[in-house]
Amino acid sequence: MKRKIPLLQAQVLAGNFVAALSPFCRNVAVAGSVRREEPEVGDIEIVLVPDVTEVPGLFGPMQEDALKSFPWKAWGKVIKDGERYKQIETRQGVALDIFIVRPPAQWGVIFMMRTGPEDFSQWMVTPRRKGGGLPSYLRVHAGAIWQGEQRISTPTEGDVFRLLGVDYIPPQERKHFIAKIKAGQKQAHQTQRPRRQQV
Repeated sequence: MKRKIPLLQAQVLAGNFVAALSPFCRNVAVAGSVRREEPEVGDIEIVLVPDVTEVPGLFGPMQEDALKSFPWKAWGKVIKDGERYKQIETRQGVALDIFIVRPPAQWGVIFMMRTGPEDFSQWMVTPRRKGGGLPSYLRVHAGAIWQGEQRISTPTEGDVFRLLGVDYIPPQERKHFIAKIKAGQKQAHQTQRPRRQQV
């Protein structure tokens, strides 16, 4: 069973990890339940954009990723070690989930989705015709929002909200927001159900 730790302890661990990562990143921030300030935290989600520099190569310029020299194992047992997602099991018993924003993904989309909660993120990327908040002429693919074949720039989380025509909702309020949305959808569905005719 996955262990949970108090919010304050998670904030300290997340802050230390972000401080260690910062020299290797163009942007890095805490997301997930820590950002939503849940009382207990089972995993710590981090979103980052790696610092990538161009270096000379044998056949022309090459991109060098600063994350390659980050000491991941110093923070615990590396469970997953992908280019876009890493997971570390810490000595405190909670997981560090690291989401790495690489093209075509956009920071705003990934940061919003990884802040959660899951039901809220799903609503934000689901077309309105299917009960979500995404205008039906848009689609979400590979961590970005697209109109046709054109990727729409969303460098901040606020850009995502503006694109959807939704007022910005602070992370701490998103659980209550999606609960109201679901309650309204359930009530509407019940109202639309045909009544059994009395004989």
